[in-house]
Amino acid sequence: MQAGSVALIVALRKRFPGSNRKFLSWFLLILLILFVLYSILFQVFMAYEGRSYSFTSGVYWTLVVMSTQGFGDITFESDLGKIFTMIVNISGLVVMMVVLPTVIIEFIYNPLLNAQKEASAPRVLPETMKGHVLITHYDSVADAFISRLNQHKIPYAVIVEDVADAYALSDRGINVLVGDLRQPETYRNARADHAALVSVTSESDPINTNIVFTVRQVSEVVPIVSFANHVDSIDILELAGSNQVLDISDLMGKSLARSTSNDGVAAHVMGQINELRIVEARVSGTDLVGKTIKEADLGRKLNVTVIGVWERGKFELAGANTKITEHSILVMAGSEAQLSAYNEQFSAEFEDGNGVVILGAGNVGLAAARYLREYGTPFTIIDKEEPKASNAADFAQNIVLGDAADLNFLKSTLFFEASAVLITTHDDDINIFLTLYFRKLRPGVQILARANLENNVSMLHRAGADFVLSSSTMASMKLFNHLKRGHLYTMVEGLSAIRVKIPPKMVGKSLVNLQFRALTGCSVIALIQDGQTKINPSPFEPLPDNIDIIMVLTPEAEAKYMKYFNSGDDSDEKKDKV
Repeated sequence: MQAGSVALIVALRKRFPGSNRKFLSWFLLILLILFVLYSILFQVFMAYEGRSYSFTSGVYWTLVVMSTQGFGDITFESDLGKIFTMIVNISGLVVMMVVLPTVIIEFIYNPLLNAQKEASAPRVLPETMKGHVLITHYDSVADAFISRLNQHKIPYAVIVEDVADAYALSDRGINVLVGDLRQPETYRNARADHAALVSVTSESDPINTNIVFTVRQVSEVVPIVSFANHVDSIDILELAGSNQVLDISDLMGKSLARSTSNDGVAAHVMGQINELRIVEARVSGTDLVGKTIKEADLGRKLNVTVIGVWERGKFELAGANTKITEHSILVMAGSEAQLSAYNEQFSAEFEDGNGVVILGAGNVGLAAARYLREYGTPFTIIDKEEPKASNAADFAQNIVLGDAADLNFLKSTLFFEASAVLITTHDDDINIFLTLYFRKLRPGVQILARANLENNVSMLHRAGADFVLSSSTMASMKLFNHLKRGHLYTMVEGLSAIRVKIPPKMVGKSLVNLQFRALTGCSVIALIQDGQTKINPSPFEPLPDNIDIIMVLTPEAEAKYMKYFNSGDDSDEKKDKV
């Protein structure tokens, strides 16, 4: 009780600063002056009428008139006295009915209410809390990360400095802890020494560095993953104590560049685990168009597994009767030899070309350019303004300044010969506009786009983008992988691969007996046992113990897998690079 009272006093002082107290003091002083002045004038005007009253009677009369309680037993008889009475009455209406209530609410009631909230806001995690995740900044990345933590029932807390923000997040169902991000005591209260991970993701590298350094004063062993907004900050964040520093712009650029189909074949790799390749293949111009998955019979002919089909951004699990259309993109799994055989049979008869056009010379666009240069792929970077990135000079020969919405300008670039277009600007509205425009100009070109906000992913797909990646999804995946609950890899927005230790509920049973795909929507594409990878395992064979399974899944499918088959004890799951 005493501690709560002290907390309330401290919070009240914080919520009722000197400027507020000064304003309230001036208001009360002016109100007192009015009372004294009106009381003195009351005596003056009464003397004018030939009557005498004490100063106390003047105060009484002023209070009655200003509070609009009526004129009681003391009234003026002269016109001058009545005019004075009206002035006092009107000023009383303004002060008592408008100003005073506002002052009380704004400078007394609200500060007291906020102080009570601040005193009762959570500042210490319970002693039983362990294996939790601490998040030091709430944004779209944190939101996506929290969704995955909730899905896997992993406890977490978002550390918030402002109580109002804390209550706003709490109202949305977010677990919060109030504290100063730059004080070690905050992380002691957050039990950082018992945490599974600390995520440091603010928009400022100096702030991130300060937070990492502060956390390290509390625990030398807790894993810390921080985000770098500039490549020059990576070394500094590592020196401060980060176990890993993520440059999301670099990851986004490489992922988009890696997904381009510039090699002139029908399938290209999106992800890899050991000998297993996960690929996407456009079918436009091949004899697969118009057939069903059963009629195509790729499993028997080439021993590849067709996982699903993309239709303009919408992913559908492959069933026997799934129709392959002119715009279909197959997602398949197989070995390098199996997929080479597919490429030999279904060469790229769709509109291909030479090189890649990158829209935007920001960090994401330049990261994509570095990847393409490394693999000898020709490219052109288009931007309306001179790029500001520190390493833009490395690509001076590849950067063309101009308006991508200008058809005549596009004709002077690689655009109409390119096999793929990467749209990487910071503005989703511009990305959607350019996607629509480029799809109209070249219906067959591959378009890959960056989404800065998750709710614009579907818009970009509808505009005509073949693939879309959002930074929040990719960043949340990278954070989750540090918890060693399996390894996730986002191939394209809404489709991931994961390697996990086989749950006890699946041991000794076949995928057919488990009705695994029907229940979850996940596709098991490989088994790993004793370092050996068995690609496209038979769905009729019992699954042995002590193996890892590799699945391709959507977020909805992952939720169903967790519901039906997750044992809740996956601490030994492998962490592999896809």
